[in-house]
Amino acid sequence: MPAPNPDPPRLLSLLRDPSDLGELQVDGDSLVNRASRRRYPIVGAIPVFVEADRLGPLNRKYQRMYDWMSCIYDAGQTIGDLLYRGKISQLRRRLSSTLGLKPGHRCLYTSVGTGSDVRFLSEQVPLASIEFVGLDISMGMLRRCRRRLRALGDASLLVQANAERLPFADRTFDVVLHVGGINFFDRPAEAVREMLRVARPGARILVADETKVVVRQSYQRNPLTRAYFRDADTGFNPRSWIPDGAVDPSYEEFWDGRIYFLMFRAAGAA
Repeated sequence: MPAPNPDPPRLLSLLRDPSDLGELQVDGDSLVNRASRRRYPIVGAIPVFVEADRLGPLNRKYQRMYDWMSCIYDAGQTIGDLLYRGKISQLRRRLSSTLGLKPGHRCLYTSVGTGSDVRFLSEQVPLASIEFVGLDISMGMLRRCRRRLRALGDASLLVQANAERLPFADRTFDVVLHVGGINFFDRPAEAVREMLRVARPGARILVADETKVVVRQSYQRNPLTRAYFRDADTGFNPRSWIPDGAVDPSYEEFWDGRIYFLMFRAAGAA
């Protein structure tokens, strides 16, 4: 007999129906939109908003890839960091330092994966002093991430959802962070617009991923990933995703053009 779900996390109150942004209420092991009667399950304390028939073809493909890859993802990150003499960790630490996280902030991390960046965030601010929400399309990755967030206790929430349709109300977060995977979303510009929508006035938004150089030289050649990326479009231009209403946009590349940081702020005073 399966174990019952744990008590619903406190931060469930932040969630909205991604279809119409309607309010949701806890009903047993589900979240319910009373107005539309739509129902979303909570699986192991993780609300599930992913509906397979509403995912685009790229999102479906890479969801499958990350699900099976989740069991080896952290090992691959560790090996990669060793091979590149700690450069991956250096970049992740640099990224975390640009966020300006402070105690009391509410932070959204889309494409949170296994939560490998949590330790770098903890170097900037005590994790127990913030509200942290991690979102990913892959349940396999989220289950791995859940183990890392135990120290956050009641001040954290993991959500399975499509970043192109964020299940949060407008102006909810003080910091919005996205690392990896966005280059091959079905609608990356829509995902970035959603990040801006859920950001509070003055909030910082940061999007980071590998450049097309990495896709061509690594992903399309690596035996583990080339089947997924063989026909991938490498003509993406992250600067074209900057949405209307973004303030102080900037774009930088690091590590000999292998990684990019796209940054901007939500309009208005913090």
